[in-house]
Amino acid sequence: MTKTGRMTKAARRMVTAAGRVVKVVGRGTAVAVALVAGMLFGTATPAAAHDGVILTLHGDGRGSVWVTAAWQDGHPVTEAVGITLLATTADGRREGPAGLRRNGDALTYAGTLGAGDWTVVAEMGTPAIGRCQGVLHVATDGAPQDIVCAPPPAAATPPPAPAVKASYTWVWYALGVVALAAVAAWLFHRKSIAARAAARRTPSRKTSARRTTARRK
Repeated sequence: MTKTGRMTKAARRMVTAAGRVVKVVGRGTAVAVALVAGMLFGTATPAAAHDGVILTLHGDGRGSVWVTAAWQDGHPVTEAVGITLLATTADGRREGPAGLRRNGDALTYAGTLGAGDWTVVAEMGTPAIGRCQGVLHVATDGAPQDIVCAPPPAAATPPPAPAVKASYTWVWYALGVVALAAVAAWLFHRKSIAARAAARRTPSRKTSARRTTARRK
């Protein structure tokens, strides 16, 4: 078998092996894309599914405080909740921040507030972002209070980034390279023609020796 035939067989083997690798990589990529798409689009977060959370701050007027949470579409929040409460007064008293515990539908504060006007802030981190702030009056004969807080406004969609203008500078570089290559090829071709013409005009040593011998005879 000729050397060319061996190279052809080797090239065919390389192409076949490359095709197998491409198939394997292609399958793996497809699986990965499917998994990522499933994670991104197959499941929706509770906040996205229910359009935000509404927090309501409650006080019985005598120091007990709790919060209720509902989705904006009216469904109750049944997921695990992460929420804290902070209460302060104008004279410097402070309670919290403390985590609230679920007790049925209520998220309750374990302590009690003393008499006075308390600025209470409840902040939720999971399963959605929510915040409720209000002033609760605490007294021996205090009256119950309910303060409803709407969900925070959705973040404004940023304006689309300006389109980047395509640069065609590389075209000029490519044309310059092609032009230089053409000039080099032309010079080489011209030099080759000149060398051939010179070789034709110059007689070989053997021809000169024969002519010299013939003249002597």
